[in-house]
Amino acid sequence: MNDAVRPLRDDEVRVLTLDSGDSATVRDATRRVLAALLDAPLEKIELYDAPKGKPLLRNDSALHFSISHSHGLSMIAVTRVAPVGVDIEQLRAVPNAETILRRFFTHEEIETILTDDNRDLRFIQAWTRSEARVKVRGASIWEAATPDPDATVRALHAPDGFTASVAVANPAWTITQYNISVTDIVAL
Repeated sequence: MNDAVRPLRDDEVRVLTLDSGDSATVRDATRRVLAALLDAPLEKIELYDAPKGKPLLRNDSALHFSISHSHGLSMIAVTRVAPVGVDIEQLRAVPNAETILRRFFTHEEIETILTDDNRDLRFIQAWTRSEARVKVRGASIWEAATPDPDATVRALHAPDGFTASVAVANPAWTITQYNISVTDIVAL
């Protein structure tokens, strides 16, 4: 756990996979992680929501983070590189996938996904990439927001049955991932 909250390298995007998907628990865990990274008392960590709902940190505007949760799991991405977005999704069939694809994806992406034997997997992977890119700007993909064109997106290691992506508004960065328990974070 100590490595998960050691100081960030200048080019690092740290992603923590948590064993909880409860929104309030994840927000508290995020505050604890940020407090540890900033070496600040928990009560001094002030989170607020931007107008589109992206959580931000009042204490240090150069420390960027993003939160995602799906079916009992969560991810927190933290970096000093640039604004960041993370998304984790449970693999599943999406009944209206083709409608969603036609609304948000390019013709080439649609064809690639719809002609793939693993179309449900490919759809969810494409969705997490798009959602992560949209979260860089702090909006929801359901608002038909344009993904940040400067965001570089990469796949993350996700637990079995899930897929995840992270995006950063900068082309040069490295990923460090940790799987941690919320109970370990509460001990911070």
